[in-house]
Amino acid sequence: MRKQLFFWFILFIGFYSLSAQVVEDSVIMGPNYTNDVFYSLSSGNTTEVGGADWTVAFYNESISAAIMINSGRGVKLYRVSDDISTFSDVLDTANLSNWDELYDDYSTWSEFSAFEDMSTTSSSNYGWGEYNSANHQVTASRIFVIQTVNGDFYKVMVVSKITGTFTYRYATLDNSIDTTLTITPADYLNTNYAYLNMDNHTLLNLEPNNTTWDLVFKKYNAQYSPTVHYPVTGVLNNFGVEIAKVENLPNSEASYDGLVLSPDRNTIGWDWKSFNNTTYTYDLTDSLTYFVKTIDNKIYKLYFTEFAGGSTGVIKFNKEEIAQDTTNINDINSIVNYTIYPNPTKGQIELVLDLNANENLQIAVSDMFGRTVYQSNSINANAGLNAYRLDLSNNTAGVYLIQLSNGKNITTQKVILNK
Repeated sequence: MRKQLFFWFILFIGFYSLSAQVVEDSVIMGPNYTNDVFYSLSSGNTTEVGGADWTVAFYNESISAAIMINSGRGVKLYRVSDDISTFSDVLDTANLSNWDELYDDYSTWSEFSAFEDMSTTSSSNYGWGEYNSANHQVTASRIFVIQTVNGDFYKVMVVSKITGTFTYRYATLDNSIDTTLTITPADYLNTNYAYLNMDNHTLLNLEPNNTTWDLVFKKYNAQYSPTVHYPVTGVLNNFGVEIAKVENLPNSEASYDGLVLSPDRNTIGWDWKSFNNTTYTYDLTDSLTYFVKTIDNKIYKLYFTEFAGGSTGVIKFNKEEIAQDTTNINDINSIVNYTIYPNPTKGQIELVLDLNANENLQIAVSDMFGRTVYQSNSINANAGLNAYRLDLSNNTAGVYLIQLSNGKNITTQKVILNK
C-alpha cells in the first residue's frame, strides 16, 4: 500500500511540475510591425491581421458610443464644427492647424474613444452626438475631419446610434464622394469591434472570436504627457481579461498573492521596453512581471525576454500557468458589464449594470486624491440590467473614480466631470 501511495504521489508531483513549467513563446508582427497579432495564452494560437487594414472601429455594444481610430497607423481625427447643418459645405485643410486633434484613451473598451472626446455642450453629450433619455438614441451634434491610413481626408458625421446600430456618414472635402452606411452588431457577433476601411470603403470583420484570445500585440497611439501623443508598439488585453503588474522584483520572486487584477486593457502597454541609443537595440525593463487572468479563467505569469524591433517584429516572452486557486486574488470581474453615461458629464450620470446574479452592492465615488465624495447605502440589485443615477454637479471639475463593491470584489471606472 505504501508503495502504491508513493507511486501516485510521485505521479502527481510529476504532473504538477509538467503543467506548471515555464514555456518560451513568441509572436511575429513582421517587418515594421506590419500585423496586429491576437494571442491565446492557453493554446499559444495566434491570428495575424493587417494592422493598416482599417480606419475606424465601432464598439459592438448597444450601450456604448465608442468609435476608435487607427492612430498607430497614422489615422488622425479633428473636430471641425458643432454645426451639423454645414456638413455639405466645401472644406480644405488650410485650417487644419486650428482644428482640435482628438485621441483615443486605450485604458477602456467601451468609452473615452477619440470620437467621444471633448464633449462640451450638455450633460447628455457623447462628443459626436447628443443622448435622448426619452428614446435612448444618440444623434449627431458634431462634424469631424479624418485623415486615413493612405493620407486622404474625409468629413465625418456619426448620424446616430439606435438600439446598437451606428449610422455613419463620410464625404470627401469637395463632396465628390458622400456615403452613409450602417453598422449592425448582429453582423459582428463574438467580436469587440466592427471595422471600416475608409480607403477602400469596406466594412470588415477583422477580429477572431473574442472567446479565443487574451492579448493583442499592435501599434497604437499612447499619451506620453497631457499634450504629447505618439505611436507605440505594445500589448493590449481582451475585454474580460484582467492583469496585475509586479515591479522591482526578479521574475522568479514575483508572486500573485494579494494582487489586485485590473480590467484596464493597457495594463501591459508599451513601456516594458525602451530604445537604447547607444546599441540601437531595445532594452527590456528589469524586474517586471505580469499576472494575467485569461478568458478561460486561468492565471498566467508572464514576462518579456526579447523585443527585436522593426526589422522582424519578433517579441519573445515566457509564460507559466500557475495554480487555479485564486482566493488570494481580488477578482473584479463579478460584474459582467458596467457602463457610465454620459462620460464626460456635466454632473448627472447614470450607471448601467449587467449582473450575473442578484447582488448587494455599494457605490462609492472618490476624487483622484482618494477622498470619498459619495457613499451609498447597500443596494439590492437583481440579475440582468440595473440603472442608477448619481449627481456630481456639486463637485469640482476633474477625474473621479466610481467603485462598485459586493463586499468581496470591487470594480472601478473613471468619469470625467466638466463644468
